[in-house]
Amino acid sequence: MKFNLSLLLFAISLFTFSQETKPSEDIINSDEVSFALVERVPIYKGCNEDMDNKGLKECFNDKINSHIAENFNIKVAEKLNLPDETMVKISVFFKISTTGKIVDIKARAPYPELEAEAIRTMNLVPELKPGFIDGKPVKVPYYLPITFKVDNPKPSKNDKFPVFRSCDETLSYEALKECTTNKIKDYIKVSINYELADKLFPLDKSTQFLVSFTINKKGKAEQITAKAHKKEMAAEAINVLKRMPKFKSPGYKNGKPVDTKMQILMTIFF
Repeated sequence: MKFNLSLLLFAISLFTFSQETKPSEDIINSDEVSFALVERVPIYKGCNEDMDNKGLKECFNDKINSHIAENFNIKVAEKLNLPDETMVKISVFFKISTTGKIVDIKARAPYPELEAEAIRTMNLVPELKPGFIDGKPVKVPYYLPITFKVDNPKPSKNDKFPVFRSCDETLSYEALKECTTNKIKDYIKVSINYELADKLFPLDKSTQFLVSFTINKKGKAEQITAKAHKKEMAAEAINVLKRMPKFKSPGYKNGKPVDTKMQILMTIFF
């Protein structure tokens, strides 16, 4: 499994930054100042301290991107066996303390393993020089999104996608994937509670929900989750998939049964 890893760094209120902004008294007295108002931005190790804030921000961006690319263990993502073409985003929040240390690190991602890896990677950032207001060091918050796209290699002749009932096992991997996906969609369409959907969305004629699940080595759906505009709709989607019949055959990798993750965006009309 390969990943295209793209990194973006944004300081809070980045686009409203102005070097001419004079900090107010309450900002000076605060121990936390947004990147937009800090007089002197935090300095990453190796950046030229003689640069202005704009140059230092660009240098910080380059350095933090390089750090993530070099230290983020992409094998953690590979082990999740994510569906091909999946876009994954990890939102990382942290603060640069008055001593230049990265503190209060938090991460949000679809999988806890990715959150833990993002936090581990940020803990490896070398100590920085803190931001300053009126000659005094202040704590500066940052937001760092890490995004990557899953790009799975082409399956080998011994690989097989999970086989839904009525799908032909002799089909190619891609054809079998299409058949199984379509059959699951058909199953959801005939099993979902349309009266519930109509009740939850009385002014609409359709709604969408995203279901994620794993077909285990025995051909059963597990680890089922759903995202919808209403929690009741998400719960209904989960219950429908829990009732989904056992697959004719699980997925295979190099001739051995494997857990296969699936993600399907459904649109239903009522």
